[in-house]
Amino acid sequence: MRKTLKRAGNITLISAFTSTLIFSMSACGHTHEWGAWNRAETEHWRVCKTCGKEEHEQHAADSKCSVCGAHFKALALGYNEGGDGAHSDFAREANEWFSQQAEELGFTYDFSTDFGKLNDETLAQYDLVILLNDKPSDTKQQDAFRRYMDNGGATMIFHSAAFAMWDNNTPPSEWEDWFHNTLLGSGEYGYGNDPEHPDILYWNTWNPTSEPLKVETYDHFATENLVLKNDEFMSSPCEWYAWHNDIMNDPNFTMLVTLNPTPENPAGDDPREGMEFQIWTTGHHPIAWSNNSYKMIYMNWGHNLQSYNNFEKESKTFSCPEICQFVIDGMYGLVTEE
Repeated sequence: MRKTLKRAGNITLISAFTSTLIFSMSACGHTHEWGAWNRAETEHWRVCKTCGKEEHEQHAADSKCSVCGAHFKALALGYNEGGDGAHSDFAREANEWFSQQAEELGFTYDFSTDFGKLNDETLAQYDLVILLNDKPSDTKQQDAFRRYMDNGGATMIFHSAAFAMWDNNTPPSEWEDWFHNTLLGSGEYGYGNDPEHPDILYWNTWNPTSEPLKVETYDHFATENLVLKNDEFMSSPCEWYAWHNDIMNDPNFTMLVTLNPTPENPAGDDPREGMEFQIWTTGHHPIAWSNNSYKMIYMNWGHNLQSYNNFEKESKTFSCPEICQFVIDGMYGLVTEE
């Protein structure tokens, strides 16, 4: 069983990829209680929490370390111009932030708007695929991504990359069914389930707002290093989505972070008459989760607050240290997960 580790230092310092404590008998007469692996350019190390003894191991400089994940390679795909302005703004911010983290932590981050890179030859060069508010639409690209995931590849998926709406005349394709119902588990956008208020149909909140988010489990590499009061942290602003499928009670998924609005602390603040449905005052809404059968993490954040009149930027997703910690630990966890 995993145990929660405490975070130490700046977010850009390497945090644990696993919280499982490894014990071994030492020459100094006690059983070492090893903490998490730390990473540097040429080595990783861990420290005994009892006596302070350090254990160092070298890793290859030019390939991913199977122990700590150092030097992994990530390919990010999406759009950073056009489309929804707040979505592309997030992609630009994400590219800047991921590039900075890659330089400081020593992994490779490549971004492209060309989904043609989703082919077997290119994907074989990467340990992680990041979908920034977009997903492949070409059949060959879709099939290559599915093969990549079925063969043990890893992915992080943000915000509107999970968006899907179907009707009786245009049911999901086989690939869409796999991507949205099997891999993501969320199904279509909207129709969120609330057992206490089954008459309410949720879609999305508006305007984008900063909300307290609850960590549902620390027994996962993406959340284990979060140090929180009352298991909550205040997110950066976002537009929050509801989903058709009941992911909360699906045993194929592990719920990591949720949104739990109340009448006293609603999510969304649209003042327009008739738009009250965009202000949530109840419900238990999934925000971030992982798939128990794939190396996958989905996160609802990915929509910055900005003026749609002049597109002036008003918020940054990665201004939230807990989101930064979650993403960094999530990446290293995904690329080292068996």
